[in-house]
Amino acid sequence: MTNDLTDDASPATADTYSYFEAPQIVFSHSGLSSIDPWEAPRRPLGQALWPWGLRGLSETLEVIALAMIMFVAVRGVAHNYRVDGSSMVPTFHDGDALIVNRLAYRTFDLGWVPVVGRDGWRPFGAPQQGDVVIFVAQKVPAERDFVKRIVGTPGDTVEVRNGRVIVNGVAYEESYIASPPTYEYKPQVVPPGKLFVLGDNRNNSQDSHLIGMVDQAELIGRVDLRYWPPGSAELIRGEFGTPVAAGSTLTPTAVPARRSMLIRPEVPSFP
Repeated sequence: MTNDLTDDASPATADTYSYFEAPQIVFSHSGLSSIDPWEAPRRPLGQALWPWGLRGLSETLEVIALAMIMFVAVRGVAHNYRVDGSSMVPTFHDGDALIVNRLAYRTFDLGWVPVVGRDGWRPFGAPQQGDVVIFVAQKVPAERDFVKRIVGTPGDTVEVRNGRVIVNGVAYEESYIASPPTYEYKPQVVPPGKLFVLGDNRNNSQDSHLIGMVDQAELIGRVDLRYWPPGSAELIRGEFGTPVAAGSTLTPTAVPARRSMLIRPEVPSFP
C-alpha cells in the first residue's frame, strides 16, 4: 500500500515542479539600434543624391522643360530693349525700356498649302503709317538697331518742306515731335518692300532723310509697350499727324540732342 502511494505521488510531484520552473531570461542589446533616435538612417546612394525619387526627378525635369519652352516662346514673340540716345524725344528718352512685338509683321509663306496657296501671308498685319518700329540699321562692323516712326509705306510719295512732312501731297502737323524739321527732302516714292522712317526729334535723328529707305526685311518688330521708368509706363499706339494746308510754315526750334538713337537688347538693371 505504501509503495503504491509512493509510486502514485512521484509523477505528480515531478509534473508540479515542471510547471513552475523559472524561465531563462537573456539580456541583450540586439535590436535596439532600429529604434535608436541618434542613429543616422542609411539610404541607398541614389536616394541620398536625389531624395525625391525617380518620380520627383521626372516631375522636376518636366517643369524645367516647360519653363524653357515658355521662355523660348515668349522671346520669339516679345523682346525688351533699352533706349540709348535722343532721336525719339519727346516720345522716348534715353534709358527708357521698351517691349517690342516681334510677331507684328511676321510673314509666312503658304504656297505649299493647297487651300491657301499664297506667299507673303501676314496674319498680324503690315507696317502702317505712324507705327514705331525697331529695325537693323547697321550690320558691320557691329549690329546697331534703331527705333523710328513710319512716315511712308510702299507707294507713298514723301517729302519734307516748310517745316512739314508731306505725304501724297498732304502736309501734317505732328504734335509728338520735338520741333519741326529744318531740312528739306525732295519728293520720293517709297519703293515696294521699303519704308520711309523718321525720328520724332526730327533735327537730331539719323533716319531715312539721311540713310535712305528702310528695307522691310530688316524690321525686328513694333514697339508696343514702355515699361520703364514706371511713371511713364504705357502702351504705344501708332499715331500720325493731323492734315493741314501744305503751304503753311512753322518756325522750328532746335532741341540739342545726340545725332542718333541706338537701342541695345538687354535687360535693364534696376536699383
